[in-house]
Amino acid sequence: MAATAAAIVTATAAASSCSKRESVGIAAPADLTKKAKKGRSPPAEEMEAFFAAAEGDVARRFAAKYNYDVVTDAPMDGRYEWVRVRP
Repeated sequence: MAATAAAIVTATAAASSCSKRESVGIAAPADLTKKAKKGRSPPAEEMEAFFAAAEGDVARRFAAKYNYDVVTDAPMDGRYEWVRVRP
C-alpha cells in the first residue's frame, strides 16, 4: 500500500511539473518572430557613438566615486589614497 501511495505521489508530481511548464507561457519560436521588430540594425557609426557615450558616463561616475581616472589609469585627488602594488 505504501508503494502504491508513493507511485501516485510521484505520478502527480510529474504531471503537475509538466502542467506548470505549459502554464508559464514559454513562447514558441513562431511567437518570438511575431514579436520581433523587423528591419535593419543601426549603422555602425551610430552604435559606436551610443556605446562610447555609455562608456564615458560609466568612467565619469567611477572617477567621481573613487577618485581614479580609468581612462588615463591614474589616481586623482580626493577621498581615497591609491597605492600602486607591484606584482
